[in-house]
Amino acid sequence: MDIKARFEVLSRSAYLDVLLPKAPQFDAAALIRAGAADELARAPARRNLFFDLELVIAAHATDAVPQGSGNTASASGKHDLNSGTISASEFTDIVALEDQTYVIWKSKLHLPPPRTRLQRPAIYFTANLAIGSSRQKPPPGPTDPYLPSCEPLPSNVLEPLRFDPALRGSDVFLSEARITKVAPKAPSLADIVRPIRGATKRAFPAVPAIFTRIRYSTLPDAIVASLHLEASQLIAGTVRITKTELEIPHAKVEDLTNISLPLETRGGDETIFLFKLLSLDTKSSTAEDHSPVSISIRASASLDQGSEISFEIDWQAHVDLSHTWQKPSYRWSKPLNASSHHKSVSVQSLPKSSLDAGSRTSNEGTSEGVIFNFTGPPVVPTSTEFKLNVHCNNRSNRPRRFGLVMIQPKKSRAVMSSITHTSAETDMIANIFRAPPLEKSKLPDVLDLNPDVRIGPLPPGACFETHMTFKALKSGVLDLGTLRIVDLDSRQTVDVWELPDVIAMAIES
Repeated sequence: MDIKARFEVLSRSAYLDVLLPKAPQFDAAALIRAGAADELARAPARRNLFFDLELVIAAHATDAVPQGSGNTASASGKHDLNSGTISASEFTDIVALEDQTYVIWKSKLHLPPPRTRLQRPAIYFTANLAIGSSRQKPPPGPTDPYLPSCEPLPSNVLEPLRFDPALRGSDVFLSEARITKVAPKAPSLADIVRPIRGATKRAFPAVPAIFTRIRYSTLPDAIVASLHLEASQLIAGTVRITKTELEIPHAKVEDLTNISLPLETRGGDETIFLFKLLSLDTKSSTAEDHSPVSISIRASASLDQGSEISFEIDWQAHVDLSHTWQKPSYRWSKPLNASSHHKSVSVQSLPKSSLDAGSRTSNEGTSEGVIFNFTGPPVVPTSTEFKLNVHCNNRSNRPRRFGLVMIQPKKSRAVMSSITHTSAETDMIANIFRAPPLEKSKLPDVLDLNPDVRIGPLPPGACFETHMTFKALKSGVLDLGTLRIVDLDSRQTVDVWELPDVIAMAIES
């Protein structure tokens, strides 16, 4: 009997059984040798699978919920997850029992989540039998992209018609290869593939094992990435996180969590890892530059039923590091008249930029080289006074004089504070005159106790320090408002929004 005939007989009689036992030390060969081959189907097996785990065999995913008007459960189609090739020589054990031979393989297969969101995903396995899969591998080395030399091209069968007067010199062409009969290539033994029965007998429900997401918080010189890992509530057992890693090209990644791994969690627990991303590219760019972020997570789960599961999660996200190349700076507005700096927030100043949420803020005038540093206490008691220290450094080539004044936006001051009616009376008056209800005043977080602070004349290269006094009226993170810096010589202004964060704590009596 030749190889092809033997292969056909084997493919017709072969049967594949997929086993997912609960216990990792399950020995199928021992049951078969004991004459209990039928006990394989009754062995304790797992009910569910988890995405991102390492499994044994080729897998596909389908939706177990019928869709559309039909009653078929496979209306949504299948989604290929992963596949692998197992050589016949890589078997774990062979057991011959009566007239049947059992060949046992143990191979790992990673189950990534499907690209399409499925309502109730279920995974089933398929297997094909092929002859000499190793012969199908392409030869190593580059292939020759050129045609063989010294071979004529196919001739033009319409060449005699080119001189026909009726065609008026038209260039007609029909290749001989278009009409020449080409015999089909005989199939080789390596091209013969036969499916194995029994592989698709059962579909295993699947659920996500670990929910992952990443968030970013901007700083003036870096970005803080928070990696959130939440173990599925369906996992009845302990999840051990053994590795979390972020990689970004041309950037430095610093682990801010500094926690020792492995870390044990339970189903439903959420763990957050913090990473500081520092760009190593000094080239300034104003356009958005999304850098790929490679995220690698390794974990394992010990289920209460006795199963041990390993998870490998590798995915990519994107982050824009271009803004970290720019230092926080402000530009001067157009010259104003003598009384305009008390009226409203300057529309010529820069919009708010992200700075370090600490107790120190540095703002630099890009055109004149003037640096202001603001420092304040991180925590103060409620209803007490505190000071905001101001340090000015004149790096320009001329003496400077500045004025500092705290201002509030228009919308928070444009309220009629003289009205003392209750809210019901206010709404009644508004209804009589068909006017919208009056806006209620919003109390400020702090009370400004400063007159206009003056700095200067400040010679070139000189420094000056002063302070501004406030009183905390509320508890929590205080909004100090907007600080306007006025150049008393040129009447230009700069509105500073990024002031130190001060937290007011309520005093317990």
